[in-house]
Amino acid sequence: MSPLKTIEPALPILDTLPGFLYQLQMSPDGVFRFLYVSAGIERILGIPIDKALADADAVLSLIHPEDIDRVIAESLQTAKEGKPWFGQFRIVSTSGKEMYFGANDASITTPDGHIVWTGYANDVTEKKELEGKVSMLARQDSLTGIPNRSSFYEILENTMQLALRKGERFAIMFIDLDHFKPVNDHYGHSIGDLLLRQVANRLIEVLRASDIVCRYGGDEFLVLLPGITNMDNVLNVAEKIIAAIEKPFLLQEHRAHISSSIGISVFPDHGSTADELIKRADQAMYQAKRTGTGRVRLYGQPG
Repeated sequence: MSPLKTIEPALPILDTLPGFLYQLQMSPDGVFRFLYVSAGIERILGIPIDKALADADAVLSLIHPEDIDRVIAESLQTAKEGKPWFGQFRIVSTSGKEMYFGANDASITTPDGHIVWTGYANDVTEKKELEGKVSMLARQDSLTGIPNRSSFYEILENTMQLALRKGERFAIMFIDLDHFKPVNDHYGHSIGDLLLRQVANRLIEVLRASDIVCRYGGDEFLVLLPGITNMDNVLNVAEKIIAAIEKPFLLQEHRAHISSSIGISVFPDHGSTADELIKRADQAMYQAKRTGTGRVRLYGQPG
């Protein structure tokens, strides 16, 4: 009799646990059989205890096809090493609902070569979704919803590696809003925040799906244009951004007019690191500002 089965009468709390306890055996010829499962398995997966005990595949077949091989391989490896196992994987319940599960178990190998895992499995979908939301929030600018500075740096690093492998070029645009401060000071921060959100939306509308825009900080934005083939296309995008920002903004009952100054750097021409590329796009932006508002300047451009 299973050790878990012998203590079940003394532990009615088992049925109140959010997950379920299990004891799973694998024979030397690779056949799986549950020696014990607690009542939670029916509540969570919709599989009666008797069915789980009679047919282990009724449970194991619910593990997502993309996860099952990894789960078995990890379980066998930790059993071989005599270590406990903890893993997360997807389950598709009998109702068709996809869930994330976490399982934690320890194993023994019997003298006749059977491996027996004893552990606990639980639905961690809500935790996984919360982690995803937290991760997303950490990568997004809280005001505009577009990528933030740290997220942009990560994307930029990956883009550089890809460009090096493929022998491609890409451009960075440093965008600074002209006349934003007077609007923010005159109408207040809530109107200023609304203006920044509308600017972000206009940038998204102008750019391709493959382009990346981020809020760098304050009234500054960065744009990444991957896979460029000629500078005329880059300058055309910059002019579209200039035109989009120059259109009036309706901010509740207020109407605001601003413009933008744009500096551009190109990989690998103007730098081999993220910091170099951003710094030189920033320098080009200040050169553009010195010639007036609503201007574009490529790093190193004379004049």
